[in-house]
Amino acid sequence: MNSNLIEIISQYLKIETNYAIIINGDYGVGKTHFFKNELSPIIRKISLPKDEQKKYTPIHISLFGFKTLEEIQTAIFVELFPILKNKNLKLAAGIGKSIIRGIAQLNGAGDIDKYIGDITQDTDNWLNYDELVICFDDLDRKSESLDIRDVFGFINSLVENQGVKILFIANEEQLIKDENYSSTIREKVIGVSVLYAPNPSVIYNQIISDRYQASSKIYFDFLLQYKPEIVAAIEKNKNNLRNLIFFLEHFRTIFYALEKSFSEDKEFRVLKEEKQKSVLYFSLAISIEYKLGLLNSTNAEKIRDTSNILLPNDIKMLNLLDSNKNQDEQKPEPTYIELFKEKYYSDYNYYFFKSVFDYITGSKAFDVNNLKNELNSHFITEEGKLPKQELLLKELGYLDCLKLSNKDYRKKTYGLLSYVDDSLFQLNQYGTVFHFVTRFDNMLNLDLNNLKERFKKGIRKGIPKYKYRMDLGFYMTVSSDSEFVEDLTEIVQYCLEINSSLNKNSEKEEIENYLFLLESDFEAFDTKTLNRDSQIRFTPFWLQYDINKVYRIIRNLKNDQIWRLAHYFRDRYRRHIYKEILPEKEFVATLLSLINNGTKERAKKNLENASLHYLSKCLNDSLLNFEE
Repeated sequence: MNSNLIEIISQYLKIETNYAIIINGDYGVGKTHFFKNELSPIIRKISLPKDEQKKYTPIHISLFGFKTLEEIQTAIFVELFPILKNKNLKLAAGIGKSIIRGIAQLNGAGDIDKYIGDITQDTDNWLNYDELVICFDDLDRKSESLDIRDVFGFINSLVENQGVKILFIANEEQLIKDENYSSTIREKVIGVSVLYAPNPSVIYNQIISDRYQASSKIYFDFLLQYKPEIVAAIEKNKNNLRNLIFFLEHFRTIFYALEKSFSEDKEFRVLKEEKQKSVLYFSLAISIEYKLGLLNSTNAEKIRDTSNILLPNDIKMLNLLDSNKNQDEQKPEPTYIELFKEKYYSDYNYYFFKSVFDYITGSKAFDVNNLKNELNSHFITEEGKLPKQELLLKELGYLDCLKLSNKDYRKKTYGLLSYVDDSLFQLNQYGTVFHFVTRFDNMLNLDLNNLKERFKKGIRKGIPKYKYRMDLGFYMTVSSDSEFVEDLTEIVQYCLEINSSLNKNSEKEEIENYLFLLESDFEAFDTKTLNRDSQIRFTPFWLQYDINKVYRIIRNLKNDQIWRLAHYFRDRYRRHIYKEILPEKEFVATLLSLINNGTKERAKKNLENASLHYLSKCLNDSLLNFEE
């Protein structure tokens, strides 16, 4: 692996030079891992050009956040100190002189003079600069207060005057953004720039072997089994292996919690492999996107509430528009969500797991019971078995359906239709079922208009048993090259409308209950307001209440409850208010006016008025946030 890069650096070490080498590559691709685990052992075996009896000593120094040259000099001594102490060596005068200011920064290092040589001593016990290979890492991540020209000046003195071998590890694409990084200083110090091209498959094996083979054998075997899928995701993200480690560590918690649940719950163990894979793919995607900074506060809600994703009607319209466009016209840039799905779910079904999302993004601790509930809603079983409709779907899946005789294929496909009539499928499945019934150019020669009405009737019949799913929009998107795409889109859109109505009904009940709790059970109201997952956070529901009634309820609250209500409003209308609740500005202004007028009538200094004054202050601050 990277044999050419190793050979280039080996040749550099075997000749006398006065320049440095930079190992260039994207962030997180394993450059540091390469130096420490592959290159350093080889460096230690290479003899000095002037003395074949001596071998090189490699040291690694990260410049991340360094603000002064003295910090670099101190770091050099700190790395050399164990070598001097263990081998009873002293620093050659050249080294001591070049880093003396850094040594002076140390406190509590003891008598460091005894580690610096002088001309009266035997030089055989000296450690010279030309015996060192110093690898400076994260040059592109130093502090802005440390001028890169000073760094290169210091390095230049080392390579020219002391004969030291210097390697830089950096991302030159970021390095050139430093306004003081010029081609002139680069050419003076850096003789060779080599690109580090990692082999993610090999590094993946190394990482999981080092971390898990001995201590977590079951997890290691699982990671080995799904190596192709995991490595493929890493390769699609510029081979960022640092993010791989973030995923591996977080997923280990999820994996073992699921393993325990599978072993203890026979019913839950059904479809174990499918459940594991669905959680694996989602965890991998969210981990990588989150660590890359691509998944942020702006688009996180779109991943959570995937009804924002391009819906079938939109796709249908785009298809119609595309057919009328000139071929030379460019298509619009894909959205983040479209890129997300293409990157991670072009070959897999998408399942959203809120419990996993919140855990990986740091919102909540992981709770396996929540994940179990989510998996059970995605993978339907009855009495420890797949229900008959699920078994039939599997039989008619690709490529299993091609193994059937024409007679059996037709019989089983008509069987799907009978299950549609009985509303046995979940909302997310009707798109697939419609496709199965009409595929292969409508092999059953069904009247598509009648078929669509039959589907809609069966879907409506099942409304009482459906539950709202926020990921339905993502899960049921329609590919533009699907057979009978317009008819399929109509069925999918119908399911989405049913799903949306379920949400509205649920939301309506929640809104009606909110004011009732404020008046009759403030503790329950307070608990509900702490629920960060409720869609009501993005709903301007306060506008649906009689403001005078809200005010009367508030006046009847206890003082501590008024104080807590003030905190609720402050949090709801903090800076960068969600655009969906901006219409509530009118509610805030009116409530503030009512409270201020009411407290003026009661100017006494008491706890009740103090609480109302605090509520007034929070509402006033909220009103200013609306203005911003």
